[in-house]
Amino acid sequence: MTWEKIIGQKRVKKILQKAIIQNRIPHAYCFWGIEGIGKEALALEFAKTVNCKNPKITETEIEACGNCTSCHQADLFQHPNIHMIFSLPSGQNSSGKGESALDKLSADQIDLIREQLKLKSDDPYHKITLPNANQIRILSVREIKKDLSYSSSHHGRRVIIISRADEMTTESANAFLKSLEEPNENTTIIMTTSKHEAILPTILSRCQQIRVEPLSDEDISNALIERYGISPEQSKLIAAFAEGSFSRAVGFLDEDMKELREQVVEILRIALRKKLFRLDLMSKIEELSKIKDKRKSESFLVLLLLWLRDVYAVMNNNGESVLNIDQKDTLNRFAQNFATSRIEDAVFAVESAVTQIKRNVQPSLVFLNLFIKLREHFF
Repeated sequence: MTWEKIIGQKRVKKILQKAIIQNRIPHAYCFWGIEGIGKEALALEFAKTVNCKNPKITETEIEACGNCTSCHQADLFQHPNIHMIFSLPSGQNSSGKGESALDKLSADQIDLIREQLKLKSDDPYHKITLPNANQIRILSVREIKKDLSYSSSHHGRRVIIISRADEMTTESANAFLKSLEEPNENTTIIMTTSKHEAILPTILSRCQQIRVEPLSDEDISNALIERYGISPEQSKLIAAFAEGSFSRAVGFLDEDMKELREQVVEILRIALRKKLFRLDLMSKIEELSKIKDKRKSESFLVLLLLWLRDVYAVMNNNGESVLNIDQKDTLNRFAQNFATSRIEDAVFAVESAVTQIKRNVQPSLVFLNLFIKLREHFF
């Protein structure tokens, strides 16, 4: 991986490269922002760069060569200077001071950890997920402290990456605080989190905090095309769902967006018939209400929202910003048929329905109320 392989985040990449070039690297960072935007990708590339034996340097940029032994070790998660800490299953009787965090895990659990690390090395946007692992325990922090107590004999800088640092227990957070209060020379600790507010203020105050911003739809769309070979039309549609998160966008790749969109347009047509719509509409609402996957219900509503926004774009700016570009003729006809409708109010109604689904309001009530409101706004 190189800095260029990290999606977007130009501002953060400049901050990190400037710190390396000027040799003004802090002893601790906290990268915070929503899930799936590249916080750990940034941390891993930083660690690789500061340990590269032959970095490429200009006045404003520094990049790992990608060819030296150090770079190969970093790519494979085998570098002696780079350590990644994350939540592990508790195992049995794993609270003894002399134990490693891995000592009491089963062979199957350790194999699964290795598998997850392999996936992470292949794709820095992969989220490490282990069954029954939702806490960074005191043993993991003790291992950090023990490792930092030894002087390194290896070229470069030691980098400890704490993934989802908000998952530290109170005990481990307090123990970790002591490591920050007594920083080690030539060592940087990088915490990543999507729950900035859940980390102790005393810990945050000892770190350089860097907000990693949500990705633009354009960055996500381009990355989906480049990495997964999907069409520009599909990538734009998925990017609109992603809410700035590349990982969230990838999660939608397995869903047939076009089929779901057809369902959206069909039910909208039924709901907006002037007569003989009730039975068909209630049947469709009943089908939607049977969906047990909340994310799919949310996806349906977001597709409806995007469709209505495209109708509004066609009405007001000739459709220059339309996302459903392959449906432009249909959008034009729809816009002509409902030229006097209150589209802005309809958009607001769908946005409210999305919020209700997220808050676990009963889907049948959400959909019924929504389509009643849509008829009011269109007629």
